Amino acid sequence: MRSLFFLLLLLLSGATAKESCLVSDFYGLSWLGNPTERHQRLSDWLTANGDVCSTVRLLAIWNNLALWAGTADSGELRGKVLFYYARAMEREKK
Repeated sequence: MRSLFFLLLLLLSGATAKESCLVSDFYGLSWLGNPTERHQRLSDWLTANGDVCSTVRLLAIWNNLALWAGTADSGELRGKVLFYYARAMEREKK
């Protein structure tokens, strides 16, 4: 199931290769073995890409964060997703 989802993300990313908010890139970081490093890299990814993510993509990240981050899931990561989601909502209203 996980590999099917990853394949779908890759196909979606191929259709939108010009964007820098690729959920598959975020997902790819979930395979890092060290939870501390995984947390830092996921946080850095959100900081670097959060402002260009759509609400749909941020919602996909939110819904899968527990699975993808595992023990690296935290209030900080969830706070960043909510912060960028609110910004995306404002941006998409215009």
